[in-house]
Order: sequence, then structure tokens, then C-alpha cells
Amino acid sequence: MLVGSKIGWFSPIEKFIKTDEKLILKNLIQKDSSHQQISAWKNSIKILQQEFKKLTLINTISSDWTIVFEYELPREGGRKPDVLLISKNYVLVFEFKDQSLVKQSYIDQVSAYSQDIQIYHHLSHTMKVIPILICTKWIDNNYKKDNVHIINKNQINTFVNDLIGKDESYSNINNWINSDYLPLPSVLQAARMIFQNEKLPKIKSAESAGIKDTITKLLEITKDAKKTNSNYLVLVTGVPGSGKTLVGLQFVYTLDDPGVFLSGNGPLVEVLKHALGKGSKSFVQPVHNFLKEYGGSNITIPPENVWIYDEAQRAWDSNRVNEKRGHNNSEPDDFIKIGDRINSWSLVVGLIGEGQTIHLGEEEGLELWKNAINNSPNNWKIFCPQKLENTFSGLNKQFHDELDLTKTLRSHIAENVALWVSELINGNISKANELSTQIIRQNFQLYITHDLDRAKLYVKERYNGQNEKRFGLIASARDKILPSYGIQNDFQSTRRLKIGPWYNDNPDSEQSCCALNSTVTEFQCQGLELDMPIVCWGDDLIWENGWQSFSKRSKAKDPHTLRLNSYRVLLTRGRDGIIIFCPKEQKLESTYQILIKSGLRILSD
Repeated sequence: MLVGSKIGWFSPIEKFIKTDEKLILKNLIQKDSSHQQISAWKNSIKILQQEFKKLTLINTISSDWTIVFEYELPREGGRKPDVLLISKNYVLVFEFKDQSLVKQSYIDQVSAYSQDIQIYHHLSHTMKVIPILICTKWIDNNYKKDNVHIINKNQINTFVNDLIGKDESYSNINNWINSDYLPLPSVLQAARMIFQNEKLPKIKSAESAGIKDTITKLLEITKDAKKTNSNYLVLVTGVPGSGKTLVGLQFVYTLDDPGVFLSGNGPLVEVLKHALGKGSKSFVQPVHNFLKEYGGSNITIPPENVWIYDEAQRAWDSNRVNEKRGHNNSEPDDFIKIGDRINSWSLVVGLIGEGQTIHLGEEEGLELWKNAINNSPNNWKIFCPQKLENTFSGLNKQFHDELDLTKTLRSHIAENVALWVSELINGNISKANELSTQIIRQNFQLYITHDLDRAKLYVKERYNGQNEKRFGLIASARDKILPSYGIQNDFQSTRRLKIGPWYNDNPDSEQSCCALNSTVTEFQCQGLELDMPIVCWGDDLIWENGWQSFSKRSKAKDPHTLRLNSYRVLLTRGRDGIIIFCPKEQKLESTYQILIKSGLRILSD
């Protein structure tokens, strides 16, 4: 038996049941030497040796099936299911808990392991991957919940035999262990890979979402702008989580010509700089610093020909620019005028997030870009998706479907999460409920609870020992009741927060989001993501025969839409799911009930 770096131990069942426990433990301890882990291994080894010995007596074929302890999922920061049992056509994923209670966090943890092996492990695509939970002190009969088999430890042998009893052994287990495993990276993981010149994994979902085609089209347009000495505006639209920021980062880093990624999202810039470290300043910059240097009455010309503006629908109007920078150009005016000053070619790429306008001064959206081009003495050409035809009527434009990202990547294979959020925010509750059934079936969790401590315990248990996973508290900046529940969403608290460490630090850091001792708002999480955010619902958006908002923003042109968009942002941050904490307050009771009707499940054990 060879023991690779990806695993702790593997062998055929026949050899496993005859091997001394101490020899198996010796190999496993190289992975983790904590007393708690060693105790857990001893327990699971004893149970499985007993049960698999019974199995081989009733089914001799099973002797050649392979048992694998501690298979470490590559690129996943130490995530590893406890035990795998592999035959020709099956992968059984076992998770052991030394508990008498079956908890939802345990069920979801093993379900996620199973799903990720099925999707991301190359040789498992055509196999049947089955999640199994063993709570060693649980004494009831077997049952199934959320596609996970909860099995009494004394019934493992009969369950496995009934399930895969006639299946042959896997012909070359080393091939399986060393097979490609390519998980979908988070935006921060992807940024690190790009910055370090690593190839991004060719994930099927990312390929089907069209990111590669979008970047190819952008490079093609850039080449044409340079060849013809032209000024081009390119607009890339996308639903939340569709990879717009990833497109911008990868595009600017693969350009042969000078380019810069700009964002008005200060927290995103800080988090990216913190994640990328030294040398990232030329890679990612705040748009406000860029426009202070080159906008307004300045006549200097930037060294780059290509500017990528992330969240370009958030560009400031002239009133906001005048308030902050003392001149009357809108931000799109500034970009177009900088391009007009250049004695060669220029390319502005605007990444457009749909339904995510949350700031003052951003409410005019794409009209600002149309007006800026109308005011230019030069013949700017616009490249955009067909759906923006009416917005830019009368202008020189060209349509490309590759510039519209319609599928969310953030939530793995659950493609309709953004649509579910949209239906919920739009008040189409029955439609949201229909969508939720499919989303939950695709292993994206939708939970709601009155108990904040229960939500915190769930995420801690589910992601225990998974250092790359991130969970944390997010809330609306305009709510006023959440501080009484220990959720510090007020301006001073969020201002003191160190946003880089919040997203990037290891889970055991007090500054990490996983410490669950601090909160970010819609302004600090837009464009970023967590594996499982706890969305803290406030009293600034309440259901009363439709959504009613209660935020006073006297300068806002449409404060209700800003509230809706704020919650749209909060609800679309999750990669594995979301938990909504809705305080048990009388004025929030109708909201709590409508969220349940939209498809959220009450978090309980």
C-alpha cells in the first residue's frame, strides 16, 4: 500500500480489517496529531473494522473494494471527508460524529463533500457519489434526509451490501486518488492565482457561464481599438455572482497593453490588496484616486490605454462628484474626456452589476455613460449586449452576446439563486418558492432562524477544520434594531473594522469574519462573497402586503429602490447557502412568515 500526500490511509477492505489499528493510526497522525482527532479515528476504525468484517462474510466481492481515510480535497485548504468507500461505480462518503444527536450542520457538511467530489473530481463524474452520516451514539433506525443517509453504526454492513453489493472493485485506485480535482475558486482565490501567473481551473460551470468567451471577445475588441486608433466603450453585464470581477481581473492581467482594474468599491480594493500583497497596487486601484489624478480640469494623461471600471453602473453623477471633488463632470464624463485627450487609442470596459445600485449619486446608472458619449466631440463606439439597445439608441454601437454573463458561479451548480433573490425582492413570493425547491435540491442551503446563536453554531460546526471556508455576519447599514442583538452594523463600528483581515484571515483569527464578532454591511460586501453568510434582517425593510422600506435618505432620488437593492446585495453573497437571522420582533413577524413562504427552511436540529 502506498500512502500519498492527498490521503492518510487506503487499502482493500480485506487488508483493512486485518490491519492493526496502531499501524493505521500511525499514518493518520501524520495528518493531525490532536487528541480529539486521534480519539475520533480510533472510534471510526473500530466501528468500520467490525462492520466491514461482517460485510465480507455475507459478500465476498466486497473484500476488494477500497477504503480511504482522510482524502484531502485538492485546492480546498485541508477539507477532507472522514472515510471513502470506493467500488467500480460508487463512491460512498462517510462522515463520523461522536454524537447522539443528528444535526443539520452534519447533514449539510457530508452532503457538500459528496457534491464537490461528484462535480469537481474528474474520475467521479460518471460514478454515483453517496453521502452517509454516522453519529456513533445515535441508536435509532436508518433514514434519509436531504439526500443524505443517516445510518446506525450497527447497520453499516447491511446498508452497504444492499446499496452496492453486486458492484466490482475499482480497477486502479491510484488513478482515482491522483485524478484531477478542480474546485471553483472564490473571487479572492482566483485573484491570487491570476496574480501568481497560475492557470485558473477549467471548471465546467465556469466554461458554460461564458467567462472564457467574454475575455476572448474583450481581447479581440482591444486589438481592434489599437489597430484602428479608436475610442471604444465596452459594457459587460452580469447577474450577481456571475464572475464580472473575475473577468475584469483576468482581462487586465492578460493584456499585452497597459491596463488597470479600477473600482469605486473601496472594500473590494482593500480586500484584494490585502489578499494579493506587495506589487498589487498597479493591478488594482480605487477609481476615486484615479479620477482625482486625471479627471476634472486635469490635463495629464494616464500611462494606461485600457481602464476596467468594476461596478460601472455605480459611477457618480455630477452632483456627487461636485460634492466630493469640486467639479461638475460625472465620472463617465471624466473617463470619456480622458480618452478624448489621448493621442492614440483608448478602451473603457464597464462591468455592470444588475440591480446593485445602493449608494447616493449612483441612481442614474447607464444614462450617465450615454450622456458622456453624446457630449464627446469624437466618434466613440459602444460594444454591449443586445439588451442595452434602447439605453444607447442613436449611438454607434455593436452587440455581442458574449458581453452578458447570465449564470451565477458563486453558488456552484445552483444556477437560479440570483433569480430567486430577484423574485423575492420583486415580491413574487410564489415564484420564489418554486425556484427554492430546485435550489435546495442542488445543495444550496436556504435557512431562516429567530435564534442567532443557533445560526452561529451551525456555521462553526459545518465548517470545522475547513480553513479556506468563510462565514460571517452581514447586515443592512440602515437598520436600527440589530445592535440590541449584538450585531454592530452602525457607522462607527463598521468604520473601525479592518476589512482586509475580515475576509482573508484564517478562521482562528479574532479579526476574521469567522470569529462572528463583527459585521459588514452592503457597502462592505458588494462584489465579495462568503461561503455561508448570516444575513441579519433589520426593520428597514418589512413586508406589509408588499415590501415597505423605512430608511431616511433625504438626498436619495428613490430611497425605496436603494433599500431593495441593498437586500439584493446581502442575499446574493453566499457560495454554499445563506442563513437569515430575523429577530423575534412583532413588527418583523410578517416578514419572517413571508420569507418562509418564499422557500426558506427553518434552521433546526
